[in-house]
Amino acid sequence: MERYLTDFNTKKLKNYITDTVIVGSGLAGLSVALELEKLNQDFLIISKGDIKLSNSFLAQGGIAAPLYINDTVEEHIKDTLKAGKGLCIEENVKILVDEGLQRVIDLLEKYKIPFDKDKEGKPLLTKEGAHSKRRILHYKDKTGQAILKGLYDFINKNKTLIGYTLEEILIDEEENRFLGIIVKNNQEKLVIFAKSLILASGGYSAIYQRNTSAYRINGEILGLVLRNGIILKDLEFVQFHPTAFYSENINESKLISEAVRGEGAILVDDKGERFIDELKPRDEVARAIFKKYLEGRKVFLDISPILKKGVDFQKRFPTIYELMEKYNLKGTKIPVSPASHYSIGGIEIDSYGKTNINGIFAVGEVACSGINGANRLASNSLLECLVFGYRTAYSVYKYNLYTKKPKNYELKNRANFNKSLSKEKIDYYINKLKKVMWENVGLLRDEKGLKKALNDINSIEKDVYSYNNTTYIKDLILLAKGIILSALERKESRGAHYRKDYPQENELYKKHTKVYKNLKIKMEVS
Repeated sequence: MERYLTDFNTKKLKNYITDTVIVGSGLAGLSVALELEKLNQDFLIISKGDIKLSNSFLAQGGIAAPLYINDTVEEHIKDTLKAGKGLCIEENVKILVDEGLQRVIDLLEKYKIPFDKDKEGKPLLTKEGAHSKRRILHYKDKTGQAILKGLYDFINKNKTLIGYTLEEILIDEEENRFLGIIVKNNQEKLVIFAKSLILASGGYSAIYQRNTSAYRINGEILGLVLRNGIILKDLEFVQFHPTAFYSENINESKLISEAVRGEGAILVDDKGERFIDELKPRDEVARAIFKKYLEGRKVFLDISPILKKGVDFQKRFPTIYELMEKYNLKGTKIPVSPASHYSIGGIEIDSYGKTNINGIFAVGEVACSGINGANRLASNSLLECLVFGYRTAYSVYKYNLYTKKPKNYELKNRANFNKSLSKEKIDYYINKLKKVMWENVGLLRDEKGLKKALNDINSIEKDVYSYNNTTYIKDLILLAKGIILSALERKESRGAHYRKDYPQENELYKKHTKVYKNLKIKMEVS
């Protein structure tokens, strides 16, 4: 792993010292920052760009909470556990739903998020796949955008460093303790020393060729943390959204919110035949659509049932209406196919965001608390950011209270190769890796395809190994290998992980896969 460490010139580094550094400015990072602000903690948010570049900002459907009088916390928990196919950590699911109700009420009352409401001023609730009740609060089809904009008004903008990416994590291996990070932009590199680090950098769905991820969120940080000894968990579970806009250009994969199906839209093939219950769990719907394409058919989301109910589609779903206008879709059928959408796996954390390294915490899609099990229940993701962001902030406060800021830590120059790879070649290898993952580690897997993918990834690694500017690709390679090895280890089909050669669930594999440094794989019961 040592060969993957980034080269840097210590003489050119500028130093910055704070209590806590937060990597990521989506809902998970902002949720932690809001509470740290209240606790008078010094922190710095590191963001690749503005909040419009986060997956949280792109979230369309809504946020789930048992708010209506005929719904209960117990029913929401039951639906989450059922969707998770036996792999949810039940204690954390209870935390998610119980405390989630409080956090959503905060959004309504404290932060005045403008959720859609009825004539009496009560939140309108919709239904999505695998929910037994209508419990999804929403703002048109721009829910993530509305929440982020509302919360961002409460953040001290002077504590945000825009346009920087995480390049290194500094860890005292003897004390198993976080010390700082190195970040860079086009002009400079900074070393930021801090008591604690919060990783809130988003998931790894964009490691697949067809994905709905925000621009520049590829998941390379999962590879970076893996080579630094942070344990990853359940990487084989990647949720493919059933309905992304279909185009002959495979990279055109704009999301068509599940809320459209929740409001009544149906799925039909190019013969006009309905072939699946649209509100089944996402993994089932996605595979049913994917199999249609394998048969040479095409699939459409028919919105005519919504229009027949008198719903103003343009007003309720403006983002999707604009997409239809852009592609000149005049009828009521939107061409759709699955796309990689959400990372169920990630950095292993406890219910307070702690990792196996002292002072390093994780929250949001980059993390894995076990609440999603093998298959995430729709609209629980924004809820997770709020609930575990809140809890993590207090965990960080406790850690910071008796921890001294690092000082006089000697940074050593890394060994380096003396040749660089062109930008065109870097893009070529990244796209090649994504194509390998899409074709052999996607919705339908088997041992032959997974081993072929592993060989292909090893070949890419061999090609880029001796260049000094390929750390980013090497981190993606580590992540890809972790996903593939975890998928090979799980010889069953469960939730979002489907093996054609092992199509049934197997109680022997009702465990969590964990990936350690040097790509060691273990399966353990949490």
